[in-house]
Amino acid sequence: MQFAASCLTLAVFLPAVHGQNDAPAGKTANPVAAPAHDFEGVWNGRLGTVGGTNINKDTAPMLPWARAKFDYNTVELKKGGSLTRDPTFHCDPTGVPRVYATGLHPFEIVQTRNRIFLFYESNHIWRTVWMDGRQLPKDPGEPLWMGTSVGRWEGDDLVIETAGFNDKTWIDAAGSPHSDALHVVERFRRVDHDNLQLEVTIEDPKAYARPWKMMGAFKLKPSWEIGEAFCVAEDQKDFEKSILNPTRRP
Repeated sequence: MQFAASCLTLAVFLPAVHGQNDAPAGKTANPVAAPAHDFEGVWNGRLGTVGGTNINKDTAPMLPWARAKFDYNTVELKKGGSLTRDPTFHCDPTGVPRVYATGLHPFEIVQTRNRIFLFYESNHIWRTVWMDGRQLPKDPGEPLWMGTSVGRWEGDDLVIETAGFNDKTWIDAAGSPHSDALHVVERFRRVDHDNLQLEVTIEDPKAYARPWKMMGAFKLKPSWEIGEAFCVAEDQKDFEKSILNPTRRP
């Protein structure tokens, strides 16, 4: 089985393979104070849903069309199959906030004077967060896979707002849909030198009756480097054939 395809299947369920003996994210024996307004480094962990890892009508209050779309997205899973309707199954970008939810791939934060860059090992995706005081554009123009992001400091917290998405991605690996009205607020808090917390607020008035949250914990990995982990369409096609026809030899 090819690496790109196996990452798609395993990413939701497995911890990071870079350092399997690491302590759980969010825990450290001797915490060291976090440097102010410094989030640089490679971080590993994952994002989950408040109240559990499964999306439900209470956690994510879907409007009727979104619930119907969710049911369509997950019909294969309910039958015990694989999510071939998952956009990432066909090498589409993960979108935000799902890009944090795999648990298999780390991400890196690089800070400059007016911008913060987020480099995700998964599919070699990256984002620019503008830190020059600009607001989100009222007319974002052409919808984007990863949206348009602006950031600011609130005390020691880094707050990133992102909008201008297309409606082609899932919010999470569970199949939760969204519309082009999606507005994501990421709040990063460095609780100490080695641990980073992320609170994500999902706002989408076309798809959800009210905002809802996801939480994540990430641990600093000073010896890690972002690797190459592309989704290769040809590999995915072979993987899809093996999923749909398990008796076929790869």
